[in-house]
Amino acid sequence: MKNKNFQRVLVLLVMALFFSQSCAGRAANPIRITQSGDTEKTCKSLHRETKKIKRNLKKMIPAVKKADKKRTTLMLAGGLLIIPWFFLDLSDADKIEANAKRARHNYLVDRGVKRNCGFKIRHIKKFYFHDKGYRQSSR
Repeated sequence: MKNKNFQRVLVLLVMALFFSQSCAGRAANPIRITQSGDTEKTCKSLHRETKKIKRNLKKMIPAVKKADKKRTTLMLAGGLLIIPWFFLDLSDADKIEANAKRARHNYLVDRGVKRNCGFKIRHIKKFYFHDKGYRQSSR
C-alpha cells in the first residue's frame, strides 16, 4: 500500500517538473537582415539605424553573458542533482536575436558603403557564440 502511494507521488512529481520545463524559456524573435525599403533608405537613415542597433546590442550582450553563466552553473549543479536540469532555458533566444541584429547592422553598413555614404562605422565582429548557443573555437 505504501509503495503504491509512493509511486503515484513520484509520477506526479516527475510530471509536474516536466510541465514546468515546458514553460522555461521563450521563443526567439530575430529581426530580418534585409527588410523592405532598405534600397530607398538615405545615408542619414542608414547611419541612424546602425547606431540604434549598436546601442541595443551593447545593452543585450551583458544579459546574454549572464544567462550563459547561469546556464553553466545550473548544468554543473545538474550533474549532481537532476532537478536543476528542469529549470534550464535552452532556447538561446537572446543569442539568436543578438546575432540577427549583428547581421542586420553589417548589412546596413554594406549598403552605406555601396551608396558612398562615407560611413566610418565598421562591421561588428562575430560574438563568442553562434546562433546555436555553443562557444566557437578561436582560430
